[in-house]
Amino acid sequence: MNLKQLTFSLITFSIALVFGPKAVEAATLTTIVDGISNARGASFGPDGTLYVGEPGIGGDGNCQPSPSTLFQPICAGNTGSIVKVTPDGRQKRIFQNFQSLAEQPSGNQGAGPQELLFDSQGDAYLLTGFAGYPGNRDLELNTLGQNYELPPGQLVTFPPSPPDEVLNTSNLAKLFQVDLETEELSEIFDFGRYEIMNNPDRGDVVTNPYDFTISGDTAYVVDGGGNVAYKVNLDGSGVEAIPLPKKLIDNPVFPPLPPGAEIPPGLVEVPPDGLPTTPGGLPTQALVQSVPTGGTIGPDGALYVGEYLGFPYPAGEARIFRIGEDNQPEVFLEGFSNITDLTFDEDGNLLVLQFSDVPQFAGDLTSLPGSLIQVAPDGTRTTLVAAGQGLESADGVVVGSDGEIYVTNRGVGPNRGSVVRVNVDDVGGVASVPEPSSILGLLTFSVLGGGAWLKRKSNRE
Repeated sequence: MNLKQLTFSLITFSIALVFGPKAVEAATLTTIVDGISNARGASFGPDGTLYVGEPGIGGDGNCQPSPSTLFQPICAGNTGSIVKVTPDGRQKRIFQNFQSLAEQPSGNQGAGPQELLFDSQGDAYLLTGFAGYPGNRDLELNTLGQNYELPPGQLVTFPPSPPDEVLNTSNLAKLFQVDLETEELSEIFDFGRYEIMNNPDRGDVVTNPYDFTISGDTAYVVDGGGNVAYKVNLDGSGVEAIPLPKKLIDNPVFPPLPPGAEIPPGLVEVPPDGLPTTPGGLPTQALVQSVPTGGTIGPDGALYVGEYLGFPYPAGEARIFRIGEDNQPEVFLEGFSNITDLTFDEDGNLLVLQFSDVPQFAGDLTSLPGSLIQVAPDGTRTTLVAAGQGLESADGVVVGSDGEIYVTNRGVGPNRGSVVRVNVDDVGGVASVPEPSSILGLLTFSVLGGGAWLKRKSNRE
């Protein structure tokens, strides 16, 4: 089984205490905009206007089971948009009635307009998500999917829908250049088509473009469904797909199950040599999907990718990869939980956003306590916003032209999302914890750290 698990179900604990940074005073959060449904990536335009991805809440159209929701139905509708906030505070929605998929009937975990970014020339680009088998997206891919030779071990739980049941969601799982005046879309790249034709990680055929960044004339896109980081020229040429490795977890902790219940077959992948199980029949090792959810370009020009990790969402095991010119992902940092985004500030500090620091069964999916961690160039980790200090189900982080940090907060649920400014100056007496020298040493962002130590545990099949 090779299940891509982008769902925020059964969220695990945050960084293990032995590595954990501490903050003794709370930062304050200032709300810039709220009322966003399944809020995703935030960015600033050349004039300081804030743009926030609003994937929407789907609708009552064509439904399909999705790995993003543990196979609960996600249904199509035209409820997505981009929320625009000008520097003087005026708000409006653009690209309204955009195609959207979301879990029903809750409207949670939407996929649609993920993020809008600008290149150095001021041109705008839009990334859209999908969170499912691309053969269910439109009639053309439905036909391709029917002819696709599935790889060995393919988990087929969401076969193509009959053509007369396929709702047009053909603008999902794509990268566009957009005209903000006319709202015209010019397609650059189709991740759904690429996944169904190439399947870069040789796993299950699923796509969910989740986050992207632009540097020069190249877009860098992370696909949490395909477990792939893409490099795509902004004219659609020069496509490079870089699969991210699974992680071997010893003695994984599984969520408690009701009496008599079992984990669905195929949901947990075990090493091929076979391993003993616990008295309860659970594996003592598991190969966990990477599920990349955030990408950014570092001061050294390399791509840094954060992962969420799939079921059973092991605590303190999420990694950050560095991908250089050779396109080989190497573990740069580890010891995080449920990363949903990351970025560098103007001082070269890496900001790492954790969706949640507690498992999902400890609370409501829409309001799980998240955190924001700063990693200095020497490797020292400082918690800028700790769990319980106001971040809930946090889903995106960006540094504005003013040097301030902005976080997409409450990223799950209808009309609950917001963007908040993190007032770091309000944090006093922060206790920082350097990386243990026995594992990572003193890192710099131009030198790879920790990759060799962990390489034996993260090879792809």
